[in-house]
Amino acid sequence: MKRCPSDSWRHDIPRFTITDVHVFAADGTFGPPTSVSVEDGVLVDRAGGAEVDGRGGYLLPGLIDTHVHVDHPDQLTTGLRWGVTTMLDMGTPRWAELRAWRDSDDDTRADLRGVSSPACAVRGRAVRKMGFPASTAVRGPADAARWTADRLAEDPDYLKVVLEEKLPFQPKPLSPDTVAAIVAHAHRAGKKAVVHAASSRAYTVALDAGADVITHAPIRDTVSADLARRITAAGTAVSPTLVMMRTILRTLKLPFTPKSLDFAHSLASTRALHEAGATIVLGTDANADRTSPARVPHGSSAHDELALLVEAGLTPSQALAAATSRAAAVFGLHDRGVLVTGKRADLLLIARDPTRDITATRDVVGVWKRGVPAPA
Repeated sequence: MKRCPSDSWRHDIPRFTITDVHVFAADGTFGPPTSVSVEDGVLVDRAGGAEVDGRGGYLLPGLIDTHVHVDHPDQLTTGLRWGVTTMLDMGTPRWAELRAWRDSDDDTRADLRGVSSPACAVRGRAVRKMGFPASTAVRGPADAARWTADRLAEDPDYLKVVLEEKLPFQPKPLSPDTVAAIVAHAHRAGKKAVVHAASSRAYTVALDAGADVITHAPIRDTVSADLARRITAAGTAVSPTLVMMRTILRTLKLPFTPKSLDFAHSLASTRALHEAGATIVLGTDANADRTSPARVPHGSSAHDELALLVEAGLTPSQALAAATSRAAAVFGLHDRGVLVTGKRADLLLIARDPTRDITATRDVVGVWKRGVPAPA
């Protein structure tokens, strides 16, 4: 990660113009060098004020990581330095603290949204291992209204269901009827429902329940072309978290790795979804939780995920859209994700063209959140 120092990148400049930059357009291309103006944290036609020399760089909207777990504000600061200007926390027993960070006006950290506690099965891993309260467990379809009311009282941005696998000697997972009831209650409350699913069976349950977003790509089997087409037709988005799935297998501590577990399944599933036309958004499952199956760094992992999406068949432009405009649209973040007048000045300036080489996103020159430069 590189930085281009400039005396004009102070935190007290309400109006400035970045000159000599190629701007990422809605069609996934970069235009000829131009200028981009910012006033009071949003993009404007012409702001005047100070000038920042973009030095022929490439300007993107700030990246959106749709799946993280945050337990310290420093993780939000680290993410911001890497150009991740928005993070969506997908489950924490410390939501009261995160909600305060979400509602803060601190522009030295990535913007935060979250789901509070996820729905899980009785004796599910979230309760047994991860410190979530017993109220996280849902005891059946009739308990879905209670669970939803409990979560809504915590003021989350979205609601999440953890659909665990049916395995020998493990707690019974949530039934399809229970998942459908939770999703229905979420929708009646005006909330999007995200479902953790890590197999084709779980994808089918989430799809049949009407989930808005499925998170994770299977490592045990591959999503079929038919299932991918159904997901596309339903308008369900997928956040594959490929970097997490790869890291799980790389760090799995077993006497041997079962042949059924293979990162190739994750790549093939993502490729099938992409070829079917499904909406794919960037998520990393970044976390520093000792109870997690694998730890993934905040910020830098978003750039790993971009490269893995390209490996799975997306073009660099499509991967960038998954991290910006598509992510914003799926999660209702309508004030960001594109570089047009009136949108937030969440910006990532890089030195090279990432549509030619997706790894160029790591060559960070500058980051702004609402027009405020990220901390050095």
